[in-house]
Amino acid sequence: MQFSRRTAQLLHEDHQATLVMVEQIEDLIARAKRNLPDTNDPAIRKTLETAATAIEQEIGDHFAFEENELFTRLADMGDTEIGEHLAEEHHAMLPVGEQVAGLARAALDSGFSDQSWPQFKSQAGELIERMLAHIQKEEMALLPVLDELLDPETDFELSENYGSDA
Repeated sequence: MQFSRRTAQLLHEDHQATLVMVEQIEDLIARAKRNLPDTNDPAIRKTLETAATAIEQEIGDHFAFEENELFTRLADMGDTEIGEHLAEEHHAMLPVGEQVAGLARAALDSGFSDQSWPQFKSQAGELIERMLAHIQKEEMALLPVLDELLDPETDFELSENYGSDA
């Protein structure tokens, strides 16, 4: 999907990167099933590192940008519902994401245990489910609205701010 406004396009690209990370976690879980994944395997380490970093840094920054820059502008234009709904989803996802990131970091340090692996699978599954639904809403509702409402100057300012923060 291509958007005419750079801000919408940058957010779309972040969504695509998040979907790749989600697929990697799903693949890790599917391959291991009930077995403990070997965290010495370079592919597994890369998946865990990518997931932890994305959750700890990029996703939080993405959410903060949307809440502080976009949802406030939408509210100023009289559209509060979409921002409020998406912000509620952000606040529900972040604690789950932090748990997944923490479990991934712990596994990178000392491997998965009989207790931590089922917990990782459960928390990652919840995060994935929420994230997929959330991204779909943003792709179908938020980004097209931004594409229509942002004037070129505001789009430039926002995309520069987001690009420097991302």
